[in-house]
Amino acid sequence: MTLRHHGKGSRRGIFGALRGFAKADAGNFGIILGLTAIPVIVAMGGAVDYSNALREKSGVQAAADAAALSAAKYSGKDEDARQARADMFFKANLNPDIAVKSTALKKVDGAWVYDANFAMPTAFLGLMNVNELDMSVQSVVAQADTPLDIALVLDSTGSMQTNGKMTQLKSAVNIFLDNFEGASGLGKVQVAMVPFDTDVKVENLNMTMVAAPTVQCDQMSSPDKDYCNDNKSGFLLGTKSGTYTAGRDRSSNRYMAYIYETFDNLDSTKIIVYRTTYSCYWSNYSGCSVSRAPVHSRGYTATKVGGAFTGCINDRVQSYDVSSSAAQNSDAASLYMRADNCSESAKLKPIVPLTSDFSALRIAVNALDPSGNTNITVGVQWGMEALSAAYPLQGANADKRTKRIMIVLTDGENTENRWDNSSNSGAIDDRTKLACSNAKAIKNEDGTDLELYTIRVIEGNDSLLKSCATDAGHYYSVTNANELSAVFQDIAERVKRLRIVS
Repeated sequence: MTLRHHGKGSRRGIFGALRGFAKADAGNFGIILGLTAIPVIVAMGGAVDYSNALREKSGVQAAADAAALSAAKYSGKDEDARQARADMFFKANLNPDIAVKSTALKKVDGAWVYDANFAMPTAFLGLMNVNELDMSVQSVVAQADTPLDIALVLDSTGSMQTNGKMTQLKSAVNIFLDNFEGASGLGKVQVAMVPFDTDVKVENLNMTMVAAPTVQCDQMSSPDKDYCNDNKSGFLLGTKSGTYTAGRDRSSNRYMAYIYETFDNLDSTKIIVYRTTYSCYWSNYSGCSVSRAPVHSRGYTATKVGGAFTGCINDRVQSYDVSSSAAQNSDAASLYMRADNCSESAKLKPIVPLTSDFSALRIAVNALDPSGNTNITVGVQWGMEALSAAYPLQGANADKRTKRIMIVLTDGENTENRWDNSSNSGAIDDRTKLACSNAKAIKNEDGTDLELYTIRVIEGNDSLLKSCATDAGHYYSVTNANELSAVFQDIAERVKRLRIVS
């Protein structure tokens, strides 16, 4: 009995002990579970910290992209100013709570590289004394490696001398060239310059041409033969003379003055001299009546001439005057006409064919000297010639990826071509419209179109230049010549096709 009782007591003691142990074991498990949960919580919190950092990093990357793009677009020579500009754009696009440790800008193989290092504070990782995450971003901006052939068709007429237009044009073109000079590792960039007034001028160009017809002064009547000289403005094809004051005419008791202009007709078989007559009441040539009539007309035959030529060139025979079709030696109508004496275009500078010698281009543009009247058509037509691989200029990029760009700048209305003067400017405008249409129809090797930009400087035919451009976005109209640098910089950025490559 005693033993049985003891046994029962033992069982109750053992069971109690076991129950106590079980309770103690449950407590230890909670402690162990709590201890093992800490790294799990830290890991999960660290993931949150890192996720937050990555989210902020995307914003920092966008700010770095803005900085690199601004550096690539900067056209100045001051590299400290370029760095400051990049940093300004970086900060302007950055969350102000981001702790930036360092930034750096450098140029590598023609691309601008912007590096930024920054720190992100942590919440959960701070439990392990990791108070911030060091992170970095890099943005690389490069010009598309597409080769470019660019023709600058520039008004060099007398009116460009006013309001600082020519001075500002020279500065703007130099800034434009800055964007492409020294762009190593990128597509080949070539630029041509086509200054124009009534004509264009070439230098030492070896090509078959048509000799300009001359006026036969001895076949003219008085008073015209008294003023005529076949090597003088007014009596050379496509030129206009100054005013000849003849004094008082006894028979009419009026004071007479004359201006001469020489053109040919559309089928290019006659050279015609027009005289504008001023018949005036007073000796100061006021109170005048004005009339215009042909005073000399002579048929001529197109005569081919060859060899190296330096001088001015008139419009080709219509419809070659608005075409990119190559001149053919066998077809006289397709050939260019010499104007051996650049009388009215005495200051006109020669065309610079496509070249990557930007130093030579800078010298050429800085030498521009305004004179003469406006014939936009001949400028556009020779712009097409400059971008063609065919005779006479040649030199276009052989790379089939090449994009062709034409930029036409003028400050005035059309006033004269080979057949008409300002009294029929509408006819000259029609030729310009056709030339622009044909230029825009030119296809690159990849099937894309030539891009045509037009710039109106203070004055000029707004609707004509709008219609000439590829579209409204390719047309610029400035009211102050000081705006030209910004226009050319904008065009440069567009044709460079800057892109973020990383």
